[in-house]
Amino acid sequence: MRPGGLVTVCNDIVLHNRHRVVELGGGVSTVLLARLLRQLWPTGDVRQVVVEHDPVWAGWVQSQLDREELGRRVAVVRAPLGPHPLGASGLHWYDDIALEDGLDRVLGGELIDLLVVDGPPADTSEKDLARYPALPVFASRLAPGATVVLDDVERPGEQEVLRRWEDEYPLAFERRSNTAGVALGRVLAAES
Repeated sequence: MRPGGLVTVCNDIVLHNRHRVVELGGGVSTVLLARLLRQLWPTGDVRQVVVEHDPVWAGWVQSQLDREELGRRVAVVRAPLGPHPLGASGLHWYDDIALEDGLDRVLGGELIDLLVVDGPPADTSEKDLARYPALPVFASRLAPGATVVLDDVERPGEQEVLRRWEDEYPLAFERRSNTAGVALGRVLAAES
């Protein structure tokens, strides 16, 4: 994630009081978000989950979190990629069982108020719709008012993912592709 994208995500956490954060694809951003969440709510009830398909990279993320004593605050869910029924042939997504088990273990029935979609890898034409399943899979787990962030929105595959999401869900995404490389969509708050 570009620095501008990370700033956008951090602003959303601060401005909208996010406590349930799920990040698809981990890395340096995971550590920075964990630092911010610890600073904002040092003793608060915060849940941060990062889903990672690569066991070596997941280990690196976990070691960075542990080094900064953030490992107990962030759950690294290891979910290998495999075929997924949504989308085109050859679409790979996180293993459903590993993903569900990890999310249930950490969140229980609590809803997500920030979903950051920076994985699985979608950097080739064969993988260009790899991130599409994120919204179909997570829609029922999103809280009213939650934010969905899609990274790398300048790529054709992510543009198609956004088009499909906007057609299929009541979300309109604000594209910040020039500076941040992300798009943000807000889940409609429940009417009172």
